[in-house]
Amino acid sequence: MKFDVTVQLFNFLRRIYAYRSIIIAMTIREIQSRYAGTLGGLLWSVINPLMMILVYWFVFSVGFKIRPAGNIPFIVVFLCGLIPWLTFSETLATSANALNANVHLVTKTVFPTEILPLVYLLASLITHCIMLIILFIVLLINKISLSVYNFQFLYYLFALSIFSLGLSWIISAANVFWKDVGHSLGVILNIWFWFTPIVWPIEMIPQEYRYVVKLNPVYYVIEGFQSSFIYHAPIWHNYRLGIYFWAVCISILAAGAFTFKKLKPEFAEVL
Repeated sequence: MKFDVTVQLFNFLRRIYAYRSIIIAMTIREIQSRYAGTLGGLLWSVINPLMMILVYWFVFSVGFKIRPAGNIPFIVVFLCGLIPWLTFSETLATSANALNANVHLVTKTVFPTEILPLVYLLASLITHCIMLIILFIVLLINKISLSVYNFQFLYYLFALSIFSLGLSWIISAANVFWKDVGHSLGVILNIWFWFTPIVWPIEMIPQEYRYVVKLNPVYYVIEGFQSSFIYHAPIWHNYRLGIYFWAVCISILAAGAFTFKKLKPEFAEVL
């Protein structure tokens, strides 16, 4: 059974690679359509998160005066958590309606519908790149030196992308049959956000309960971004958490591929 799932997953990923040119073209079109007819264009992908950053910075840094460990400015720690979270949440939120919004493509039997969530994932990386530029500016302003460890974020971004893709396959397929999935996703993401140490440091949790927070797979990525840009710690410094993350991640990816393939024959009929 395990071997069969592995083979199906491999064939699934190979099929995606074969349609890479279509994926790139659709990603570009998705980005263009998001800002079509607006005066600001891509600037809106900067304005919205920038306003969010300022609000959280004022409330938690100026208001509640939260001070992360090591006397690191709150804005730096917050950005290292917010940047991967925005990519994760935006991917899931947009992928949830990926099939419903592309009925004209889904009903075509020759179209590889499994690439649609991947298109939305790649489109969300545009905002990620812009946010990274903001992060580097903040690092320089706060006199936090750049390091070769900064490049580790590519590994953590890849890990987040794999995890997001697996969930996106499950959510987008399920939302075709149960519309409550899409409606409840916003609530789930909101709870997930506050369960993740983004605006609050994990040091606030008693030592004996921190393992509960670390069960959250997104924590591994956020902790990795902080290690890459702030603390300059190597990837293997928390290898046990890494093993746990990849066990969960691969399981979600396999489950997503399997679920999508099983439900795919009924998409056209339901839509």
